[in-house]
Amino acid sequence: MRHKRWPRHPFTDTSRKRAALRRKQRLEREALPLLADLVAEAQPSEDDVMRARADQWTTQEARDRSRRARKWLEARARLAALSANERAVLRRAWDCAPYPADPVYLLDFLHSYSTGRITLDALPFALVPTDQHGCRITLAPCV
Repeated sequence: MRHKRWPRHPFTDTSRKRAALRRKQRLEREALPLLADLVAEAQPSEDDVMRARADQWTTQEARDRSRRARKWLEARARLAALSANERAVLRRAWDCAPYPADPVYLLDFLHSYSTGRITLDALPFALVPTDQHGCRITLAPCV
């Protein structure tokens, strides 16, 4: 079955992010000029903020990957609940669908089938193999 790997990107601490943080904190202090000293005391250091952002990044990435895996399991369960003929035709159609190889798109495709918006006899696209981005493999390369 066609699917696209979810890339992993580590959090990167860049000078642009630090400059944006300094600018944000400066604007917070300038917004309350009479309390600028109190605001400055309450603001965390750059290193603390970047460390917290890195931790949040890791947590959010794990949460996103987990949600995506649950969606794939849900889609596979929906496929398994169909008859063998329906499953074979829908899997072949999914391998040729012009949609990104994402579980949400697969679930929407299966929902369209279950609600009768598409049928096995009249699919809304040609059965030409596609890559993980939904681009036709045999016609033209994706750019």
